[in-house]
Amino acid sequence: MATYTVNTAKHAVLSSNVVDEITLNNPCSFLIVSNRTTSGQPIFFTFGDPTKGVTAPTVGGDDCYVCLIGMTITIPGDGTSPLVKLISSGAQAYSVMVV
Repeated sequence: MATYTVNTAKHAVLSSNVVDEITLNNPCSFLIVSNRTTSGQPIFFTFGDPTKGVTAPTVGGDDCYVCLIGMTITIPGDGTSPLVKLISSGAQAYSVMVV
């Protein structure tokens, strides 16, 4: 598992079937997750307030958001600094940002 702490954005590549955890220190009005690749596999993710616990995602799992190839998802935030957990069955390039 790769663990990162950043202020507003993280850009990285997932290892196949390994969860990345990104703690974003800035409050979140919107969470933006991008699967920056043009081929490969979808990225599954969960997010939330790290003080309340965030369930780890699974590939194709229930209660996970999915970001398809080349897709960007924008989700309204709740003003907290989120913890985002991502996984894919392929080595996918991603970006996670708060605004």
